Amino acid sequence: MSAEDAPLMLWIEGIVALVIMLAFVIHSFFAFRPEHVEHHPARVRIGAAIQGLTIGLLIGFVIVPLRMQVMDVRGFDPGLSPGMSSLSFLPALLMLIVIRRGALLKAPVLSTYLRAYRRATLLKARDDANKALAKLDVIEGRRASA
Repeated sequence: MSAEDAPLMLWIEGIVALVIMLAFVIHSFFAFRPEHVEHHPARVRIGAAIQGLTIGLLIGFVIVPLRMQVMDVRGFDPGLSPGMSSLSFLPALLMLIVIRRGALLKAPVLSTYLRAYRRATLLKARDDANKALAKLDVIEGRRASA
C-alpha cells in the first residue's frame, strides 16, 4: 500500500470539526446567563461558532489523522512515511494553545464576535471562581470576604 492508495476520509475530519463547533455553540446557549453576555447574544453565539470551528479544524484535520495513522498498524512500509504526519503534531498543539490564549482576538473581521465570546467566558469563569471560593469559605468556617 502506497501513499496514493491510502483512503481519503475527509468526511470524518469534517464531521469532527462541525461537532466541536456545535458543542461550543450549544455550550454558549446553556452556560452563559444574561449577566455574562454584555454584548448582543448573537455576537456571543457567532464568536462561539468561530472559536469552535477554529479549534475543531485543528483537531479534525491534524490530531485525528495523526491518531488514525498511529493506531493503524501496517508494519514497516517506508512508502507511507508516518514521520511526516507526526511532524504536524507539535505545531498543531502550539496553535491550539495560541488560539486558546486569544490570538484571534485581533483578527480584523472576526474580533468583534470573538471578543464578545471571550468576555462572556471570562465573566462566567469569574462567577464560578467566586462561587467555589464562597463554598470553600463555608467549609473552612471563614467569614465571607467583602
